[in-house]
Amino acid sequence: MHPMTWSLVAALWVERVVSATCPNKTASPLAVPIRDTQVDPSIANSTMRGIPAKIGTPPQDIVMIPWPDLNNTYIYDAQSPCNPNVVANDVVCRIRRGGEYQEANSSSFAKSSDLVAAGGATQEITTRGSEAGVPKLISTSLAGTEVLQVNGTNATAFPIGIPRQIWDNGYTTLHVLGLGSNSTYLDALVRAGQIPGRAWSVFWGRMWTGSSATDMDGSLVLGGYDEEKVIGRNFTQPLDYSEETGCWTGMKVTVSDMVLNFRNGTDASIMPHNSAVQCCIVPQRQLLWEAPTDIVGQFEEATGTVDAGYSLGLNRDARLINMTATPNIFDGDVTFVLSSGLQVRVPNDQFIVPHADFLDSGERSVNQSQKEILIAPVDSNPATLGRAFFTAAYLLVDHDDRSFTLWQANPTTRSKLVAAPGSSSGKAAGCGGVGGGQGDAGDGSGAGSNKDATIQGRGVSAGVIAGAAVGGAAVLAGIVALVFFLRRRRKRNREGEMAPAGPLPQPDRARGSAEGAVPGSMPKLAEMRADEYHRPQEVHGESLAPPGAGLQETGRPLTFELDAAEQRR
Repeated sequence: MHPMTWSLVAALWVERVVSATCPNKTASPLAVPIRDTQVDPSIANSTMRGIPAKIGTPPQDIVMIPWPDLNNTYIYDAQSPCNPNVVANDVVCRIRRGGEYQEANSSSFAKSSDLVAAGGATQEITTRGSEAGVPKLISTSLAGTEVLQVNGTNATAFPIGIPRQIWDNGYTTLHVLGLGSNSTYLDALVRAGQIPGRAWSVFWGRMWTGSSATDMDGSLVLGGYDEEKVIGRNFTQPLDYSEETGCWTGMKVTVSDMVLNFRNGTDASIMPHNSAVQCCIVPQRQLLWEAPTDIVGQFEEATGTVDAGYSLGLNRDARLINMTATPNIFDGDVTFVLSSGLQVRVPNDQFIVPHADFLDSGERSVNQSQKEILIAPVDSNPATLGRAFFTAAYLLVDHDDRSFTLWQANPTTRSKLVAAPGSSSGKAAGCGGVGGGQGDAGDGSGAGSNKDATIQGRGVSAGVIAGAAVGGAAVLAGIVALVFFLRRRRKRNREGEMAPAGPLPQPDRARGSAEGAVPGSMPKLAEMRADEYHRPQEVHGESLAPPGAGLQETGRPLTFELDAAEQRR
C-alpha cells in the first residue's frame, strides 16, 4: 500500500476510534421524565412510576427504572417470572413489570446466542448486598438486539437481555435501564453524539403530597445534571466498586445523624454519639432507608409510633403504623446528616405515606387510612438509602470523572441542564483537552422550559462535522509527518552504511519530550468557592478509583447506533 494511502486509512481509523470513545463536547445533556405511567390502557389506575419508553417495531410501550449497578439493559416478556411471594398473579406481574415486551411481534428483534454476542457487557457487579440472582443474570437471559426509544432517542441494534429466572427480590420489578460503569446504554448515546459524556443524574420527584398541584414528576438527566434542581453546597466522592466497600453501586456514604424536625420548630437527634451508619446509595430500591434495627427502634420510640409489622404492598418491607395504638402520627420531617457535612431534609409526606398495593385486577389501590413509614430494619445486609431519599436529595454519577455527587434537591419544574465535569473536562480515557460541554439552559418559564430538557433525536451538527474534519486533518498531518520522518531516517541509515567512518551524528534535541510531563497524570478537582457552589466539588483526598473496578472489558466495539431517521432530525 502506498504510504500516503496508508496514512489516510490510519487517520480515518484513529478518528473513528476517538469519536466513538471520547465525550462529545458539542452535545447537550438530555432529560427523561420519571412519572406515573398507565401500563395497560384497558385497566384503570394500572400505573407504575418510572421512565416511559418504547421498544421494538412497531413500538411497544414499557416503563423502566434506572439501575446504577447493572451494565446491561434487561427487558421482561411474558416468560419473565415474578416472585410469587410478592406478586399476586400474572396480571399484577405484567403491570408491575411496566408492561410485557412481546419480541415475537417485533420485526426488529434479532436473537443472539448470548448477551455478550449481542454486544452486551461481559459482567455485572456481584458484591454482597446486590440482588441475589445477578451472578447468573447474563448467562440465563434470552439475548438479542432491538430498537429502544427513550423520550425521542432511537438506539438500534441495541443489546438487551430478557430474564428467564427470578433474579431480584421482586420489589423493583420495572424494566431495567442499566447505567453502570460499563453501561451499554450510555455508551450508545455517547457514540451517537446524543450526550456529552457517560454521566447521569436523578431526582425522583414528589408523590403522595395529597394534591396534584404539589405532586411533581422526577427526571433522569443523561450526560449531566439539572442545575435548577439542586440547592447549596454539594460533596463529591470517588466511585468505588471494590468488594471491601460492601457497596455494589460504588456509592457509599456515612450517615452520622438523623434529626427529627418537629412541627413546633424543635429538633431532636435519634442517633447516639459515635453511632454513624455506613450506607450504600441504591436509588432503585423502594424505601427511604434500610437501617440498623436499633435505629429503627429509636425512631419509633422518639416519634411515639407503634408499628404493625411489615408492609406487603408496593412499598414492601416498609413499617406499617398501628393506627389504633398510634393516635398522633408523627407529622414532622427528618434530616439526614452525612459525615461530609451535607444535610438532606426529607418532607413528612415523602416517607410517611398511604398504603399502596395492586388489586388482583391490576388496578393500583391506595388506602389513605393506613399509613406506613418507608424505613425498614436490616441485620446482616448493608444499610441503604433508596429512591425516597431522592425526593429530597439530588444525585449525579459521572463515570468519566469516576465520581458521584450529592446535593439537597430543589423541587421545581424549572430546568437548566449542565454537562457533568468528566465530559466537559475531557477526562474520559484516551481523551484530552478542556472544553465547555454545558447543556442548553431552560427558558425559566416553569413547566414550559422542559422542552429544552427533553431528549431530541438529532443529526450531526455542522459544528460536529467541522470539529471532526479539523481533528481528522490534524491526525492525518501527524501521521504523514511520522511517515515522512521514518522514510527520511531509513534513507539516512542506508547512506550511513555506505559512508566512510567518521564522528557520530549529534542527537536531534528537537525530538526530546517536554520537560515536566507526567504520563497518565490526572488533574484533581479543586474545592470550589462559595459563589460556585452549584458545580460538583471534591472534598475528599482519595485518588479516583477506575470505573468498574474488577469488571472485565469486552475489548470490542459495540455496533448499535441511531437510526437514519433520527440522525436527520
